[in-house]
Amino acid sequence: MKTKELIRLLQEADPSGEEDVCIDNEDIHFVELNEAYWDGCLQVLTRDESTEYYNVIGAKYTSKGFKINLRTLSIEEAMLNDPELPVVVEDTFVNKQMQNTVDRWRDEARKIIKEVDSLKKDEQGH
Repeated sequence: MKTKELIRLLQEADPSGEEDVCIDNEDIHFVELNEAYWDGCLQVLTRDESTEYYNVIGAKYTSKGFKINLRTLSIEEAMLNDPELPVVVEDTFVNKQMQNTVDRWRDEARKIIKEVDSLKKDEQGH
């Protein structure tokens, strides 16, 4: 999908421009421009725009040109940088389940950071 098509579809879906945008329920952390071959060749789907629903009629891999990557950062990944990151679970319907998941991620992040710190100390001869 070309940038202009993505922008058009985003504006069509949210004319106010005030809604959150996500990829697979994860926040977009940053946008970057890379050469098409960077970190694996670009995969491009060929579409038949005259078809209303599933319109993929072909595909290609290419290393030519450029691609824009939308990089996500999940709450779980963010907690690896800061296990004490404040996380609010707003929806009461999933509150207990999500809170348990967040608590598990927090514990895992603390454990990983503790292990990494221990390895660093060992490498420094402490």
